[in-house]
Amino acid sequence: MNEEEIVNPIVIHTHLLQKFMRHGKDYANLLALYSFYLYEAKKQETNQPLVTDEFTRKGMNWALDRVKKTKRILKEMKVIGMIQKQKYSYVRLFFIYTKKKICEILGKIEENSKEEVLSEVKKEVKKELKKQEKSLFEKTLIAEKIPQKRIDEIRKNILSIKTLPTYRFNTQVLASWIVYCEKSHIKYNTKHIENWLKKLDKRTSIEQKKAIYYAINKQWKDFYLIEVKNSKYHHFLGKSLMIEKYYKNLLDLKKHKEMFVYVFENIRFLSKYSPDILFEKYS
Repeated sequence: MNEEEIVNPIVIHTHLLQKFMRHGKDYANLLALYSFYLYEAKKQETNQPLVTDEFTRKGMNWALDRVKKTKRILKEMKVIGMIQKQKYSYVRLFFIYTKKKICEILGKIEENSKEEVLSEVKKEVKKELKKQEKSLFEKTLIAEKIPQKRIDEIRKNILSIKTLPTYRFNTQVLASWIVYCEKSHIKYNTKHIENWLKKLDKRTSIEQKKAIYYAINKQWKDFYLIEVKNSKYHHFLGKSLMIEKYYKNLLDLKKHKEMFVYVFENIRFLSKYSPDILFEKYS
């Protein structure tokens, strides 16, 4: 049997579906009404379709109270907005995929499974990050007048760690700690380095930097990160945002002066807003 071509698809992102699911018994109503608004938006070729409550009631075959209640929840979720022009009521839809984007999505699904795409993206991101971080690591040591011969020895020790590829850490921050140990004549070996990597692994750069700089200021021989359960930022890792575009899977969170640096799989950007504000509004 030949599959029918999808001529005019309506796309709702999985993150939006998850937000709907959090509303329990209202999930089906939210999905149905939002789909109705999307359909009208496509038909009217605008992201602000003219859809009065009475028009929606007839089109959905719902009671008016049901329409108003469901629309109110969508508005509170910041999925839609309301625009009143004289006696006409328009619904503004914030998240609409363009025809080009829909074609890209359908093409990706046809060519690759979700897991394959995710795996390839992760590989490419890690490769790119490693290229950047390696140069930062060496530059940090050189800037602090660590002899090149010693830098080569340190790199050799780090690269000898078999589990190194499994760790995700900020190598510039690690380099700062190693510089401190070198200048303070703190003895360390490969086992110490691996232990440091375990502590830094998959923690935000903000927390890594804070822990190491605090230990340096206290002139300690080791550093300690706050427990994950007490972390202010750790629970944001792996989450995604939908603002003007889709920001996929937060990999890291850094600070540059007074700005937050958000590192996602597909993009990085600076914002004055903290993650609790951004993710509350756009996740």
